[in-house]
Amino acid sequence: MWLSFYLTVFVTLLFLDVPGYLLGRTLGLPRMTALLAAAPLGMAVICVMGQVLSMAKVPATPAMMVGLPSALLLVATLLRNRFFPGARDGAPAVHPALVALFLVAGLAAGYVFLAGILPSPNAFHQDYDSVHHINSIRAMMDSLSMSPLDGSSYSTESDALVAVQPTGYYPSGWHVLCATVALTTNVSVTSTINAVNLALMAVVYPLSMLLLLSTIFPGRTRVVALGTAASLTLTIFPWGICNWGPVYPNIAAFAMLPALCTLFMRAFMQGGSRRAAASHLAAWFLATCGAVLLHPNVVFSIAVFLAPWIVAQLGSSSLRIRLGSRATIGPRALATLFAVFFVIVWVGATKIPAFADLVSYHWDSFAEGDGAIANVLHLSYMRGMWPAPDAEQLFPAAILLVGGVLLISRRDTRWIVVPYAIAAYMMYVACCSTDDAFRSVLIGYWYSDPYRIGSLATIFSVPLISYGLDATAEGACRLVRLTTARNWRALPAVAALVVAAVYVPLALFYPGQARNGFSYEKSSPWATYVSYAYRAYSHDAPLTYQETDFMESVHRLVGDELVINQPFDGSVLGYGVTGLRCYYRYYSGYGSSSETWQSRVIRQRLYNIADDPQVQQAVESVGARYVLVMSTDERNNTFVKGTYDAAKWRGINYITDDTPGFELVLEENGYKLYRITATE
Repeated sequence: MWLSFYLTVFVTLLFLDVPGYLLGRTLGLPRMTALLAAAPLGMAVICVMGQVLSMAKVPATPAMMVGLPSALLLVATLLRNRFFPGARDGAPAVHPALVALFLVAGLAAGYVFLAGILPSPNAFHQDYDSVHHINSIRAMMDSLSMSPLDGSSYSTESDALVAVQPTGYYPSGWHVLCATVALTTNVSVTSTINAVNLALMAVVYPLSMLLLLSTIFPGRTRVVALGTAASLTLTIFPWGICNWGPVYPNIAAFAMLPALCTLFMRAFMQGGSRRAAASHLAAWFLATCGAVLLHPNVVFSIAVFLAPWIVAQLGSSSLRIRLGSRATIGPRALATLFAVFFVIVWVGATKIPAFADLVSYHWDSFAEGDGAIANVLHLSYMRGMWPAPDAEQLFPAAILLVGGVLLISRRDTRWIVVPYAIAAYMMYVACCSTDDAFRSVLIGYWYSDPYRIGSLATIFSVPLISYGLDATAEGACRLVRLTTARNWRALPAVAALVVAAVYVPLALFYPGQARNGFSYEKSSPWATYVSYAYRAYSHDAPLTYQETDFMESVHRLVGDELVINQPFDGSVLGYGVTGLRCYYRYYSGYGSSSETWQSRVIRQRLYNIADDPQVQQAVESVGARYVLVMSTDERNNTFVKGTYDAAKWRGINYITDDTPGFELVLEENGYKLYRITATE
């Protein structure tokens, strides 16, 4: 089981990196840049293929999704190398040894923070968003239709009449990737989800961050190397957010964010080579398009990072624009004008109807003013928001402060602090602001979700912490040079190793204040994270292991027949987890205008099918032949209790062994499957 799981991780990386690397080389990117930015470019390839095949009504098999474009891109790469050799990369180089370092560190951290915590590869986080994720992946696998623009739990032709909610645009690139990988490896949907997420967090994100750090700290190998410790020991991202929501598509987009920012920056570091600049810009555009289909807020995340960089570049340039014979606009004025333009566009975009639901999403504040400031300063962004425990990471916070002060003191690096400062202020607003209008403008593009904002701040804090760690290592070197070991050539490398070895345990195990239930106590970031992760993956409600086993037995008995279910008993996850064609695959939408008349009649009056012709017509029109009735005792202890209304489900809840029109065909542990005889 675990061998299949790790094989799935490897397949995920192949599916992203092979077509992504070949696309980068086809566009003319240098080998190292193409390698480190392969994942977002590969995501673009997979999304394009999914959409093209969906529009052409061609089955989206793994061979078509990955094999075909990889073969075409290989030919294109060979032709380009033959007739249009790539130009020399004018951007800062990335040392090959650092790739190995980030890979090893990422894989080790991935095991410690995720794989080693999972009770089994099939364990999954039973929270609200999981319903959509799991069912949509299964629907894509069954239909072989993988449009990244339409995430639906009802994609097969036979399920066309059972949807209780209308389908529409939903960024589904992550679901397309999971479905393609699952079809290839033939492992469960839940195991695939864990494997894909592990690949993104343990490999894609570290390599993406390596590309960014190597670009903003040219020639500073030690700073970049220490980025392994800085990027992989902050519990909010990439690890903690995996237990929240779960918002897996946003995790994928954030994992690729550093590489997306870097591709744009490196386009303007090519020493006047227009062809090289165009190659990087084309790669940035395509990679960003792929990332947008993971989650649209990645565009605004890119903007938060790149806007300060653009302002800094304009302000330090010699660019001047003439206005008539005398007046000119100098570099500083251009930088100011761009900043004003950026703010206008940012605010104006919140008025676009397509963003209305996104920016208006409401989250309650969870910290007072001083508490919110402490949360930001102590890197405990979610502290006080239940059920998202978060302990203070005091040692990384101190190192971040050192790095930030040192970066501000230098004119050429001052801008690096600004993206983090913006994200930190956004996090402060997410913690304590009660002004919904202001929250919508500032953080609405992330649903005003504190965990997403905290993850953004975490990503942008990595350069500051890396620089602070390097300064600590340099301070240690200066102390050693006062001794007889001052000429030791290996001193800088040894200092970096020692600093990292001291930093990692202090970052994870130095205790800070954390919330436990409704009280606060001293706890290490690691202990707090682990308790949250275990709770996320170990509970078995609303879908218990016994219920899963029963639905698998039902699936073996009925095959692809449609089964009417009561979703709040856990069977809402049944389709995605077991493949059983459950009729109800959502928690919401019942009683709204989007519900079909068949659904309304079935959930309210199914028990009366023997005497009600309209019920018989509804059941026949959707093609259902069975009814699943399972225990719902665990319902009151889960997150679904606030949306369950028993009165809406009497059509199913009232069915017993004596109800006319039904025949009991399977029973285990009190769970029952009835065949509908009234329509035979």
